Amino acid sequence: MRLWHHLLGVALLISALPACSTGASAPPQPAAKPAVVANVRDDGNLALLAGKFRNAGRAPISIVQLGDSHTAADLFSGELRKLLQARYGDGGIGLVPASPVPGIRNDRVIVSSERRQWELVSARNQQSSQFPLGGYLSLPVVDRPGVKIQARDPDEQRYRISALYQATRSSTLVANGSQRRMLPATNGEWRFSPAFINLGLPVQLSVEGVQGVALGGWYIQGQKNAGVTYSSLGINGARLEVVDKWQAGWQGTLKALRPDLVILAYGTNEAFDDKLDLALYQSQLEATLARLRQEMPKAAILLVGPPDSIKQRKAASCAARQPQPLASVIRIQRQAAQKYKALFWDWQAGMGGPCSIVAWQASGLGRPDLVHLTAEGYRKSAAMLYAYLKGQLGLR
Repeated sequence: MRLWHHLLGVALLISALPACSTGASAPPQPAAKPAVVANVRDDGNLALLAGKFRNAGRAPISIVQLGDSHTAADLFSGELRKLLQARYGDGGIGLVPASPVPGIRNDRVIVSSERRQWELVSARNQQSSQFPLGGYLSLPVVDRPGVKIQARDPDEQRYRISALYQATRSSTLVANGSQRRMLPATNGEWRFSPAFINLGLPVQLSVEGVQGVALGGWYIQGQKNAGVTYSSLGINGARLEVVDKWQAGWQGTLKALRPDLVILAYGTNEAFDDKLDLALYQSQLEATLARLRQEMPKAAILLVGPPDSIKQRKAASCAARQPQPLASVIRIQRQAAQKYKALFWDWQAGMGGPCSIVAWQASGLGRPDLVHLTAEGYRKSAAMLYAYLKGQLGLR
């Protein structure tokens, strides 16, 4: 079954639609249940976020979404980005992987590189003590590795671009073969480099002096420092526990992005695990929310529940066709959101409830796997979430 999902993922990548493995590594041991963090406003910072949107033409809004394959394709998050930026201003593209990652895409840009310039290490199925926020580690394998970042659609904007990097010794970042920025040693920490300013797309970026250098991404912001910047960081097959594989202190990188809204969009892969330890999952989710509240007490948090899906196509009843832990995963997310003053959007309910994916697939909104959606299905879902957000924030 896992091999079937892996092969399906390859096919979906070719069609630029998301792929998702329902397998997962063994979960870590349960963590002690955290206490509710009290240093957040009673409304979960919704008034702060609403104020940011109302002032978006004069100040930046940063949104960061972490998730699984529904995020990795950047169709769902990409459409939400478009809707928000069309109404509240385009503040930039956000954090994207440092080198090409098979199986994922960004709705705004294409990151490409000549072959054999980078070794990609993914938190999806590999081990490293260096994984940054997002879970993709790019290691140079030639003397002057480079990437090209180009816009998918015509783009006349100018950008500020910085690298998320680690370095054991100083090196140099080069843009378009001439502009240069020093990369000071970081003593094992992930940091953002000094930014290149006033860059258009496409842009060529490379590193000189690569010994001891690792890249975790490129952060692409608009020059005006206003409007919405939306970073979409997804890993195919990921569960919430993937964040525990990232280097300790990854929340510091997230904090450096100054997020006004953090979106956690996991749950599908947990739901397909018939042996899911629900108590452990609840503990992991609450620990993650508590840490986010502690590190970013002024940010709002949104949990996006998993969409509807079917696992046993030939079962007699709807309940038997559903992944068995799905209802419990949604319940745990809803309760954790209430406890930690986060928003919760029930994607399955928005689709029409249990087994609604069948009607979505019949109308061209769902993929044949009855797990993922088509591009149009993700766009429709994003429009529903956009309406939900505006309603929760009291925005027109």
